[in-house]
Amino acid sequence: MAAYNDDFALLRPGRRRALSGFAAGALAAFLPRAVATTLSASDDLCTTPAQFDVPLRIPAQRGLMGRLVVGGDPVVLRAVSRAGNAPRLAYAANVGGREYLNPTLVARTGARVRIVLANGLAEPTVTHWHGFTQDTGNDGNGETLVAPGKSFEYAFTVRNRSGLYWYHPHPHGATAAQLYRGLFGLFAIEDDDELALRRSLALVPGATELPLILHDRRSSAPDAYAPTESDQLHGWYGDEALVNFTPRPYLDVAARRYRFRILNAANARVFRLGIRGDDGAPIPFLLLGTDGGLIERPLPADELFLAPAERVDVLVDFGRLPIGGFALLETRAFDPMHAELRPRRSTDAPTDAMAHGTAPAQDNATPASHSHSDGAAFALLQFRIRERAARAAPMPTRLSTLPVASAAPGSERPLRLGFAKGRWRINDLVYDVAATPIVVARNAVETWLIRNYHTSMPHAMHLHGFQFRVLERETSPDPLASLVVDAQGRQATDLGLKDTVLVWPGESVKIAIDFRHPFAGAQTYLFHCHNLEHEDGGMMLRVKVG
Repeated sequence: MAAYNDDFALLRPGRRRALSGFAAGALAAFLPRAVATTLSASDDLCTTPAQFDVPLRIPAQRGLMGRLVVGGDPVVLRAVSRAGNAPRLAYAANVGGREYLNPTLVARTGARVRIVLANGLAEPTVTHWHGFTQDTGNDGNGETLVAPGKSFEYAFTVRNRSGLYWYHPHPHGATAAQLYRGLFGLFAIEDDDELALRRSLALVPGATELPLILHDRRSSAPDAYAPTESDQLHGWYGDEALVNFTPRPYLDVAARRYRFRILNAANARVFRLGIRGDDGAPIPFLLLGTDGGLIERPLPADELFLAPAERVDVLVDFGRLPIGGFALLETRAFDPMHAELRPRRSTDAPTDAMAHGTAPAQDNATPASHSHSDGAAFALLQFRIRERAARAAPMPTRLSTLPVASAAPGSERPLRLGFAKGRWRINDLVYDVAATPIVVARNAVETWLIRNYHTSMPHAMHLHGFQFRVLERETSPDPLASLVVDAQGRQATDLGLKDTVLVWPGESVKIAIDFRHPFAGAQTYLFHCHNLEHEDGGMMLRVKVG
């Protein structure tokens, strides 16, 4: 299997290409597939699209995204700036003589973890353990910062079930800039359910089980982050897609099942993910898990929405594709519903910013950003079928057991998402470090009703410290109708444990949260939009749990 293993190499500017080469309709322009039953090592996949010319980076035992087991001696993660290199900012570690950048941390449920953040940047930073059940002191919520040249030690027990979590900076007002420039990594938690699934399906991390980190950047200045007023309102969108920090990636695969654990690490972009063969036909897959790990049973799907910070766990079977063929992981076109861009009255004149969210894929860049609009269609990753594989084992009918999703007795806590006085707000409020607008009794179970105004845009709402269950979606927009799987209006991705949920304009989403925690004293967490430009702009409230 080919992989891009030059972990510290510069991604040369001359090799960058715009997403417009991948836009909707590009499949029709692909060269016809050659009929093949075998493919020797000397054969060239000359019939596959030429724009996929960089092997996908795959986590190894060192280097960029390298797998690093934690849960013993302290591990030092040094936040560093790498002049001229991609990613420009990174977490560097040296363990046992092996060097890592943005390591994929791996731990068992119940492990005691000690991680030292050493700030080698010229600005303050802090690391948030996204999706983790944490006390305030270890959450990395930005209210305590690590100054340049200083260090901070996190010490916590891994209390979460198996799943793909992640870590990233959370300094208020600078989260978007630091994360966009590359300062983030994966954190994989393992338990008995996880290990049983791997045994059952003969999955091997780094071979047939792979993480896919999706994000976008602006190819004209990939390391520069200088948002305009329009970017701050709508979000930062790029014109070049990366998967595992790789532009135009391809992956050589066998004609068998593969597990892909996918993170949306973009600042603002929502992906409508699907897989398509080289004949243009959709390839279905199985959903295995969400933000908080495995769901109860595999669910068939043809596509799904993935908002910033959300994760999904999918199983894809390439067994029916011919050797020499290929498939594409793509984001499909959709109406991004940026209602904040549309004139409020028929007499209002459109602004340049309107094109950012609503224009067709071939003409969707603002003069200021030259970036692809949210909702544009393009391909992300090419899978090249290189060989046959042994017959697959039967798929397990049950994956795990989840806590019951039930509404709490009493009234729902209302949370309204909207825009007023130049800023995105929750309940008409913006972030105030001295205020706790949401106060929850210790050990309470609450139902939150999150409503998004019609004159809004999609918001990916994230809660620190706790996982939750989606109970219901109401007044969802028409594009979601094909994804609804039950009478509660939920999508397949709503059926697991979540820490981030996408709420569309005009939609109401009801979630159940169990606020029991084992930490002494009151704890303070955050509830915010994970469109990072919105978060930095103050679309965030403090949550006090007694």
